[in-house]
Amino acid sequence: MIIPSVSVVFNWRNERNTSGLYSVYLRISIERSSRYFKIPIPQKIKTDQWAGKENAWVKNSHPFAFEINNKISEKRTVVNELIKQSYNNNRNLDFATIFGHLNRKGERNLFTDYMEDFIKKPPEKLELNTIKKYTTCLLHLKKFKSKVYFSDLDNSLLRDFNQYMQKELNLTGSTCKKYMESLKRVIRQARKENYLNQGQIEFMFDDIKIRMTKPKRTYLEPEEIKRWRKLRFTKEKEHLQRDRDLFLFQIYTGYYYKDLQIFNKTQLTNDPEYGYFIIGARDKNDNQTIIPLFKFPNAQQIIEKYASDKKQITVFDSKVFVEEPVYNRNLKEIAKLAGLSKSVSNKVARHTNAQLWVRYGASRPVISKMLGHTKEETTKNYFDVNLPEIVEGTKIVDFSKIGI
Repeated sequence: MIIPSVSVVFNWRNERNTSGLYSVYLRISIERSSRYFKIPIPQKIKTDQWAGKENAWVKNSHPFAFEINNKISEKRTVVNELIKQSYNNNRNLDFATIFGHLNRKGERNLFTDYMEDFIKKPPEKLELNTIKKYTTCLLHLKKFKSKVYFSDLDNSLLRDFNQYMQKELNLTGSTCKKYMESLKRVIRQARKENYLNQGQIEFMFDDIKIRMTKPKRTYLEPEEIKRWRKLRFTKEKEHLQRDRDLFLFQIYTGYYYKDLQIFNKTQLTNDPEYGYFIIGARDKNDNQTIIPLFKFPNAQQIIEKYASDKKQITVFDSKVFVEEPVYNRNLKEIAKLAGLSKSVSNKVARHTNAQLWVRYGASRPVISKMLGHTKEETTKNYFDVNLPEIVEGTKIVDFSKIGI
C-alpha cells in the first residue's frame, strides 16, 4: 500500500520579491511525486518571522501568528486523518482526493456541509431538476436535524428521517423515495472520498420502508378538451394561443414538451392511404413510438401553423418554444380562462392522450407502443408493430366525431 507523506514548507520556490512576504504550503508526496497546497492565511510572512518549529511555525513577532499556526495545524490534520483512514480501509490515496478534502468548505466533519458543497460543485454534471431535488432533500434533512455529522450517519438516523418526511412533512412515498435516493448518492460519493468507511455504510439503507401510493394522474375529459380547443383570446392574451395549440398537439401525440422540441422531420410520415403518422424516439427514454396522427384531424393544422423552415431539422420552429416553467405557467392561465378547475401542466397532456385511447377502445399492446413504454430495441419495434397493426388496434376510435 502506498502511504503519502505531508510536511509544512515556507516559500517552497525560494522566491525573492521586493515585499519580502511569502506564503506557507503543505507538501504532499506520493511515491516520488510531490504537489503543494497553499494554506489560506490572513497575512503573508517575512523570512525572519518563520521559525519552522512543530506547532509554532510562525514566530510571535507576526501579528497573526496564532491564527496562522492554527490554520497550518488544521490543514495538516485533515491530510493526516485522511491518510490514517485510507490505511485502515486499505485504500490508496491520490492527489485529487487529498486536495478535494483540503479545498472543502464548511466544517469537515459535518455531512450537511459536505452535501451543500456537493450541490454547488457536483462530481459530474447534473440537470437543473436534479440539483433542485438534492437542494430540497438537504433542506428537509436540516429541518429534521440542523447539523448531521458523518459519525451520525447510520441506519437508525436514515429510518427516522424517512419517517419524519412521511409523517411530519406529509410527503408522498414516491417523493420520499426520490429524496432517499439523493441522500444515498451523496453518501456513496462521500465514501469514495474517504469521509466514511465501508463498514459504516454497509447496512445503512437496509429495511427503510417507504409507503408507495398509486399516483393520481390528472387528465382532461373530452368536453374539457373541446373547451380548451375552442377558447378565443383577447389581443392582450394572444400569445397564449401558441401554447394552447402546442398542448393540444401533446394530447394528440402523448408527447412531453421536450419531445415536441426534438420532434424531427424524419419522424413524420404521410401515408397515402391513412395520412400522417409518427415513428421516432422520445426524449425521456429513447424508446421508439409509433403514433397514428391521422386520428386527430386538427393535428395537421398545428404542424402547418408552427412549421420550421427548410434549414431546421425539427418539425416545429425553434422560436415557438419558451422555457418549460414559463410554458407550465401559461398552461395554468389558459386553463383558468377556459374555466377548468384542474391544475394543468405539461404532463397532463400525456395522461390525457393515454386516457383517450383507453376510453375509446384501443388495444392495450398498441397503446403501449404509441406511448413508448416498451424497452425493446429500436429495430425490433418495426417488426413488432407496424402501421397496419396500429390501424387495426385503433380502428374503432374516431376522435373527429367528438370534436377534439
